Amino acid sequence: MRIRHDYLDPQTPEDQVLVVVFLRGGADGLTLVPPVNDDGYHRARPTIGVSPRDAMALDDVFSLHADLKPLMPWYERGELAIVHGVGSEDATRSHFEAQDFMEHAGNTGGGWLARYLRARPGGAGALCAVSIGTTLPESLRGAPGGAVIQTVRDFSLGDEPVERTFTEELARLYAAESGPLGQAARDTIEAIRRLRALRADDPGPRNRAAYPDGSFGRGLRELARIIRADVGLVASTIDLDGWDTHFGQNALIGGLMRTLAQGIDAFLTDLGPESRRVTVVVMTEFGRRVAENSSLGTDHGLASVMFTIGPGIRGGQVVSRWRNVDQAQLIGPGDIPVGINYRDVLAPILARNNPGLDLAAVFPRYNVAPLGITG
Repeated sequence: MRIRHDYLDPQTPEDQVLVVVFLRGGADGLTLVPPVNDDGYHRARPTIGVSPRDAMALDDVFSLHADLKPLMPWYERGELAIVHGVGSEDATRSHFEAQDFMEHAGNTGGGWLARYLRARPGGAGALCAVSIGTTLPESLRGAPGGAVIQTVRDFSLGDEPVERTFTEELARLYAAESGPLGQAARDTIEAIRRLRALRADDPGPRNRAAYPDGSFGRGLRELARIIRADVGLVASTIDLDGWDTHFGQNALIGGLMRTLAQGIDAFLTDLGPESRRVTVVVMTEFGRRVAENSSLGTDHGLASVMFTIGPGIRGGQVVSRWRNVDQAQLIGPGDIPVGINYRDVLAPILARNNPGLDLAAVFPRYNVAPLGITG
C-alpha cells in the first residue's frame, strides 16, 4: 500500500523518483563511450585509446566500453540513452567551480534539485529527498525536506521508545486536522513507521541483484530499500568519486566503470517492478582533454557524457552534436566543445515526471532545448 499523499495534486505523479549519480573528478567521456573507429581519436591517444575489441558498438560512431557491459542490455531494451559532448557553460576547468556551477545550474541561489522540489505542482513531503553519503550536495542546498544518510539505520529520531513517543504525540496533535497540514503529518508518521520496519528487517537484495563491493554499491542497495518502502521519496543523489585521471588512466578507470555499471544494473534489478517509476541520470562536472598526456592520463577538458536510464527514456540512441575527433572542431588546448547543455538533458525528465512543472523556476534564465530523449 502506497502512502496516499492526498494533500498533493492528484494529477501529479508523485511516485516518480529521480536518482542523480554524480561522477566527481571529471569523467572521461571518450573512454566511457569512445569513437573506437575514429583515426583522429587514436592519433590523439596512441597508448590509452580504447580499441574496437574492448568496446561494444552503439551506433556507427560510438561504442560502450566493455567495462560498462552491464548497461548494454538496458540500451538494447531502449531504456538507456546516452548524450555525448554535454556539459555546462563553465570553462574554468576547476573541479570546485565546475561542480558548483552545475549543481546550482548557474549563478543562482540554492541547488537545482532543491528548486525542483520546491517547484513541483504538488509540493514536497518530509522525506522528499535523500542524499546517500556524508554531506549534502550543492544540488540539494535549500531543499524543503530531506536527509543525508549512509544506511537506513541513519533514519532514526532516537531509540525506539523516543521515536514511538514522538509519533504518538504527532498523531495526537494532528488527529483533528483534516486539511493539507494534517495529511502531511499523517504521511510523515506513516513514513517513520515504514522506516522503522525497514531497520528491523533486511531480507537482502531481490531478483539475484549483485551489487559491487564498496560504498557506492552499499549506498544504492540502501536506496533501493528506501524506494520500495514508499516514504514519499522524489529525488536522491549519490556520488562515485575518483574520476580525475591525470596519471595512469587505464589502470584507474576500469574499476570505476565496472563499479558504476554493476551498481546501476544491480540497483534497477533489485527494484524489479518498482524500477518502472525510477529514472537514473549519470553526470559529471566536465570531461577530459582529447589528447593523452605524458603520464598516460588525461587533463581537464570540457564536454563529457551523460547517461539517462528509465522507462520514460527513449533509449537505444546516442545523442551528440559531434561525430568525429577533427582537430578543426576542437577548442582551447584541444577539447571537445560543449555542444549540448546538461539542462537540456535534465529538464525534459523533470517535466515528464511532473506535468505542469514550471521549468523556469528550476532553471532560471535558461531556454530549454529538448533533445527527444523522453517519451
